[in-house]
Amino acid sequence: MKKNYFISNNISLKKTSLLLAFLMMISITSAQIRDFKEIEITDPICVYHPDTKPFDKSKIDNLRKSVNLTNSPCSNFVVTYVGFTPEAQAAFQHAVDIWAHIIESPVPINVIAEFKVLGENTLGSASPASLNTINGVPGIDPNSWYPAALYEKLLGQDRGEFGGSNDINANFNSDFDFYFGIDGNPPSNKHDFVSVVLHELGHGLGFVGFGRIDSNNEANGAIRSNTRPLIYDNFIENSNNISILTLPDPSPELLTALTSNNLFSNSPTAITQNGNFLPKIYAPSEFKSGSSYSHWDEDVFSAGNANSLMTPRIASGEANHTPGDVTLGFFKDMGWSICSTLSIEEVNSASTITTWPNPFSDQITLSFSNLNSTKLNVKLIDIKGSVIFSKQLNYDGSNSITLNNIGNLQSGIYIISISDSTSNLRFTEKIIKY
Repeated sequence: MKKNYFISNNISLKKTSLLLAFLMMISITSAQIRDFKEIEITDPICVYHPDTKPFDKSKIDNLRKSVNLTNSPCSNFVVTYVGFTPEAQAAFQHAVDIWAHIIESPVPINVIAEFKVLGENTLGSASPASLNTINGVPGIDPNSWYPAALYEKLLGQDRGEFGGSNDINANFNSDFDFYFGIDGNPPSNKHDFVSVVLHELGHGLGFVGFGRIDSNNEANGAIRSNTRPLIYDNFIENSNNISILTLPDPSPELLTALTSNNLFSNSPTAITQNGNFLPKIYAPSEFKSGSSYSHWDEDVFSAGNANSLMTPRIASGEANHTPGDVTLGFFKDMGWSICSTLSIEEVNSASTITTWPNPFSDQITLSFSNLNSTKLNVKLIDIKGSVIFSKQLNYDGSNSITLNNIGNLQSGIYIISISDSTSNLRFTEKIIKY
């Protein structure tokens, strides 16, 4: 039974993505259509398990609140339901509606969701139907893999290289005693199905990296497939600002980094949403396949935190019906657009700063109103997370400042970041170079 719904991808409860098995489970097919190659994924790469720790129900009130679902959705998801009970489907649909009111895409996101018996202690599993790369399109990094739904959003069209247009495959354990209510208030002995679906959809939308133990040598870490990382991997570094992609691959050094408890996202918008601190990635001393590397750190974003949805564990009685602004900031820098009714810039002083023109050719004008700052730190960051322009400007109260001599930049998508620690100014905006 196929129904038109508003949704997105990836499923499971212990918010784990089996990245060690990631490459072992996929069949790699190189085919070129319009200069892009695609990896077809034939098995789930994300598996979610329950957390045995009890959840403090007093922390739930701010997490059961969701986006305003009375607004028009910003994306259209088409879900094929297989084996779902009416109450399970209704809860799934609620999670779909939440994501549809958060992210924007001009292309329908197609999902095949199955409700069936899975392994013991498994709440769900999921994966993008494929990973894709393309050359010659401004703003799309030709050296990175993109999950199918994000790739199609960036390209603005369906791909269908393998004879179909499915973007996400998801499975949920029909033997598990879920709470199917949509109020975000599960009893203490049940796991919230809406939260599980939201989490896994987040992975399917792109919150997943290639970091793993090398299948050929367990003493090595690895982070690429067919010489390319996932777009997620471009935004990961350690506390010394060393990108994980600069390490030999595969290598013992890479495995050390993946188990260092010292990895962070350098996504500019995520940093802004995190109070100008780099959000910490889950990288425990023992690599945990399906959990390590592709989640926020559990201790930093613990249960009850607004950004806890994409951590590696969820307990019975716990619920979170919002991805959180840190996660959405990361999504934005990977290429997703956020619904205008839920604009990330709203907390970044976007009302006081505008950029023009956008797209730009050789200069950018920053226009200000009611700006209480004296020194502005201005950065341009490319889609890989690399700072390619940085300058401190003295602000004299004028209405605008023009950035010149940036016409030699390559065509593509960039992020402009403006900050002033003395006035707590934080602003990011996506801009396009002709």
